[in-house]
Amino acid sequence: MGETKATRLEFAMGERPDETQAGLLVTVVQKAEEIGFFETLLDGLHLPMKVYCYSHRNKLETLMASIAVGCRHIAEIQTKLVPDTAAAALFGLARFPDQSQLNAFLRACGPEQVAHLEEAHATLLAQHSRAGDRRQWLALPGGRRVVPVDLDQTYLVTRSTRAEGATRGHFGRKRGQVGYKKSLALLGGRVQEVLYQALEAGNVHGNAAVPAILTKLARLLAARGIPPGDVVVRGDSQYGSVGVLRHLQAAGHHYVLSGYTPKTAQRLAAALPPTAVWQLRGIDSNGAWVWSVDAGEQALAADDDRATDPPVRTRVVLVVRVSRRLRKKHGRGAPGAVPETRVSFEHYLTDFPASVLPAEAVLDWYNGRETEESFFRAEQDAFGAHYLRTKDGDGEAAFLWILASTVNLLRWVQHTTLRGTTLEQIGLTRLVTQAMRIPATVERTADTCRVIFPTTARLVRQLVRRWDLRLQQLTLPLVFASDSS
Repeated sequence: MGETKATRLEFAMGERPDETQAGLLVTVVQKAEEIGFFETLLDGLHLPMKVYCYSHRNKLETLMASIAVGCRHIAEIQTKLVPDTAAAALFGLARFPDQSQLNAFLRACGPEQVAHLEEAHATLLAQHSRAGDRRQWLALPGGRRVVPVDLDQTYLVTRSTRAEGATRGHFGRKRGQVGYKKSLALLGGRVQEVLYQALEAGNVHGNAAVPAILTKLARLLAARGIPPGDVVVRGDSQYGSVGVLRHLQAAGHHYVLSGYTPKTAQRLAAALPPTAVWQLRGIDSNGAWVWSVDAGEQALAADDDRATDPPVRTRVVLVVRVSRRLRKKHGRGAPGAVPETRVSFEHYLTDFPASVLPAEAVLDWYNGRETEESFFRAEQDAFGAHYLRTKDGDGEAAFLWILASTVNLLRWVQHTTLRGTTLEQIGLTRLVTQAMRIPATVERTADTCRVIFPTTARLVRQLVRRWDLRLQQLTLPLVFASDSS
């Protein structure tokens, strides 16, 4: 006889204390305990707020967990974390605190707390960064290895009229709005760690953060034993000013930057001798023909330089893009479209001689700044960093430093606990939105934490097999297994 089909559907509620929707969160918790992550962030952090059911550490642990499991809004903590009692048990909690308590935690942060979290981030980076491993650096055409530091600035706009510190500014195509700017410095190559990330007013220029970034960089270099001459700073045109060049040359760092204004490129191109040879690089993604020439060492000065300020001497590579398009012509009796040739000038600045970095390689090295571009995409797609967690300016700045430290923690998990697996090389978006959301059953005893993954989950068999070979290298007594039932 065939089985009788169910004709009734019933719903019921019940506790499932051992099941978590974020099975790999245990690896993040393990790494955090191993390196003293929370102790470093909390040591000396004083908040002007009372403690009732949850301590400051509990709230900081919840913020870190919300980032690791991909909560893009603070409200998502209510649906992704609070019901997950098994994940809360990893931190010794019966349940995670509600979003209102996390909002209060962030609102209690002022300039003193933001400075403390910034210092704690630098301490963790100095102690655990992979920047000292030359195998993670990039190789120049001649084989010399250097560690790139990529600079960029993005924006965070808001419609709220109560966002503290938000001002009008240039936010790309989002005109007429108010918001913040976020300056970022990333250790590139295969290091991929956040060196600096700070919240600024919407009208602050990107190059204003360069002195603070160089200070953080000098501390990291000293801690990891890296000479300043082994660093290459890369950035777009907002960092190609004469003032930034003076800072970089004084610090002894190499650089590959886009020039500040096309007018300078056009002026330098007009001053080239007739014997200058332009090399065809090919066609770019927009269909424009790209030509380049090495203009050699040039003397550059800023409009606001004093009469006593000497010009900055740096090597310049000029690039011209030539494209043809059809432009609509308006007016009575005008044809529908007319052909138009567009010529745009660019220039790139570097202190590398042509023998070390040829002209054709300068543009390639500049275009290799995909590290911070992919990080900004991951911030938006996985972490929701373009959404405000709080309308308090210092609270938002504090959250960004917690985010930066958690991102580095996730990178260290990838290259230690997940080393040798597929998850070591994937991006942050896939790690947070896919891998971290593999469900699991967590069984805890006095001295063991057993994490049981379903066999139907992708990558589970490979992960468990790899971890079985490396259990002796894990700090905490963890056992990973697959459920074949």
